[in-house]
Amino acid sequence: MTCIHNLVNNNYLEVNLKKITELKGLTLLPKDKLIIAMRRLNKDSTMFQLIVSNDGKLLGTLTDGDIRRSIIEGKTAESTVMECMKKNPSKGKLSSPNDYKRLFNSVSSLIKFLPVVNHNNILKFILIEEYIKNYKSALIMAGGFGKRLGKKTKYIPKPLLKIGDKTVLENLLQKLEKENFNKIYISTFYLYQKIVGFVKNRKSKSIIKILIEDKPLGTAGCISLLDDEDKELVMVINADIVSDIDFNSISIFHNEKLNDITIPVSKYSHQIPFGVINFDKELNYKNLKEKPILDYFVMSGIYFLSRKVCDLVKNEAIDMPDLIERGHLLNFKIGIFPIYEYWKDIGSIEDLNKVRAKIKNIDLAK
Repeated sequence: MTCIHNLVNNNYLEVNLKKITELKGLTLLPKDKLIIAMRRLNKDSTMFQLIVSNDGKLLGTLTDGDIRRSIIEGKTAESTVMECMKKNPSKGKLSSPNDYKRLFNSVSSLIKFLPVVNHNNILKFILIEEYIKNYKSALIMAGGFGKRLGKKTKYIPKPLLKIGDKTVLENLLQKLEKENFNKIYISTFYLYQKIVGFVKNRKSKSIIKILIEDKPLGTAGCISLLDDEDKELVMVINADIVSDIDFNSISIFHNEKLNDITIPVSKYSHQIPFGVINFDKELNYKNLKEKPILDYFVMSGIYFLSRKVCDLVKNEAIDMPDLIERGHLLNFKIGIFPIYEYWKDIGSIEDLNKVRAKIKNIDLAK
C-alpha cells in the first residue's frame, strides 16, 4: 500500500448562534412551488424556508427534512410549499427574549432555527444555530475496472474521464474541499499509477492519501486501511458519482439522528411497457393499469459510517451492501436520506453522455 501525505486530527463540531435580519431569499408565499424551495436550499446552507402571508405574517416553516419526507410521501417539485410546510412551528416573541433558549431546545430540524415575530405575528428576524464541521474525512472508491464503459477506460481509469473541462475525480475533489473535508482518501486498483500521478500534479487544499489495493477489496473492504482517527465518521462515495448534493446536510442529518449508517437514496422511476392486470385469488378481473410508472428509491453510492461500522471491516474483501446487512443484523441504527438534488451514476456510455450534457447547467462544487 502506497501512502501520499498524512494527517492526525480530531473530529468535532462547533455550534455558533447567528441573528439573520436580511430575510430576502428565506421566505416564500403559501402557493409557491416546492421546486423554488429546493433550488434555494440547494444553493444555501441554511436548509430551511419560512412561509409567510402577503403581509409578512408567519404561517409555517419548511426544512430540508420536510422536503425529503414529502418526496417519500409522494409530493413532487410542482407541489406547493403549503402542502409540505410545518404548521404552528416554534417561534420567539420580541417581548420574550428570555424564552429563546427554551424554544431552541424544542426545535428538531437538522439545523436549529427560531423565527422571531412581533405581537402581530409579523416575522422580524431569525435566530439560527450553525454547525461547523472542523474536521471531516472522506473515502473515494476509485478501484473499479470501468468495464461497462468499454474502450473509453482501457487506458484510463473512469475517475479520470472528463465531464466538461474537468475530470470526474477533479469535480469530486473540488466539491469535497469546498465543503471542508480536511482529509480525503482515494482507494485505487486498476491503472492506479495514473490516479497517483494526477494527485501529485494537483494543487490540493485538503490532505489526500492514496490507498493502493494489492487485490480488489470490494466496495467497502478498504475501510480497514483508514487511519484509526478517521473512523469516527467517514463519508464513503463511489468515484463515478456526479451530484450537486450538499454533503454537509447528510453529515448533520447523520449526527442529529445518531445513526451508525446513513444511506442517501435517489428516486428512480421505471415504466412497465405493457398494461398490467390485477386480479383476485379466484382469477377474477379487478382492474387494469396501462403502462404504469413504478417509483423506487435506489442506493446512491454515498454512505456515512460511524466507528462501530468501520470496525466491522477487517482485512477482507467486502461490498457495501454486505457491510450494511452485517450492521443491520447487529441492530445498528441505519437511516435513509432521500436525495432530490441532481445525482447520476456513470455506469454506461449513455450515462456519461447525459452527465456531459447536464454539467453545463449545474455547479457541482457549490
